[in-house]
Amino acid sequence: METFQRLWRNEYFKTVITIILIIAIVFGFWLGFQAALGTEYPALAVASTSMLPTLNVGDLIIVQHVDPAYLNANYTTGDIVVFKHPVTGKLIVHRAVKKELRNDVYWITTHGDNNPPGADENFPEQNLVGKVIVKIPFVGNFALLLHSQGNVYLLIFLIILIFIIILTFPFTTEDESEPVKEEKQTEKRKRLFGKIDVKTVYVLILNLLIISFAIFSLWGAFTFWQPGADPPQAVTIRGMYPDLQYHESFKSSHNYVNGTILSQGFLTYKIDDCLLNGSVRQGVPTFSWLQFSILILCIVDVWTLFDYLMERRETEQQEVLSEPKAL
Repeated sequence: METFQRLWRNEYFKTVITIILIIAIVFGFWLGFQAALGTEYPALAVASTSMLPTLNVGDLIIVQHVDPAYLNANYTTGDIVVFKHPVTGKLIVHRAVKKELRNDVYWITTHGDNNPPGADENFPEQNLVGKVIVKIPFVGNFALLLHSQGNVYLLIFLIILIFIIILTFPFTTEDESEPVKEEKQTEKRKRLFGKIDVKTVYVLILNLLIISFAIFSLWGAFTFWQPGADPPQAVTIRGMYPDLQYHESFKSSHNYVNGTILSQGFLTYKIDDCLLNGSVRQGVPTFSWLQFSILILCIVDVWTLFDYLMERRETEQQEVLSEPKAL
């Protein structure tokens, strides 16, 4: 017991334990995510253009287990599913367009929204991973970047470098004495009411960053080279309205979009495509970075205001206690 207490007082030991705990929490979260959605692959990054414009390269898709008996299969309203290719074992995301029961086994036919007619895939229900329930724009590109071997080596190098820095400069410090803490707190209050302090600057910068990201998620677009795409290609990430315009402008001989329908939900939106033949192709609920940014902005500002009011109240109490009392 004494040995453990001596080890725990060692800053390097505490740093290593903290890192191990963080890794364990992340790993546990992933296992919980798998259990909650009932699939081995609850989150995947879209790497190809076969599902354009419904799914873009770099979208992160959330996949949930689905019973094949309840799978909706249709060329326009069918569920978008992920399956393992019967020959290559590669994970593919397509729209379910047909299913049939053969010898008590469902066989599912899929078709990519952007694939030419006849380019269907057929597989037994054992190869079904799940159906896509939501997509998160942008973030799948980080996973795709790791498909490049050079980027993997770079990531490993950065992780090792960060680990060395943490071990060299432990992020925990010795406890300060109470008088020093009170003195720093008092000085902090003086700066708060006398002039703008560092904390206020941080909050202003954070507000600016969140607002900028919210604007980008609504109207922004950015193109870059994505080596992890299949095949490697230039990829454009788009905000909600540029994505809507992209859907409307998507016109090819086998994928002609004649109009769009935009619907909003809580933290989500969805773009449905009106096709040339008059049918409506169902889109995927898309995580709304705009709504999320506004929510985070409100939380940050409310918390900052609450913290400010609490500090002001403490300051007023200190001033009352420090006033000389009349004899």
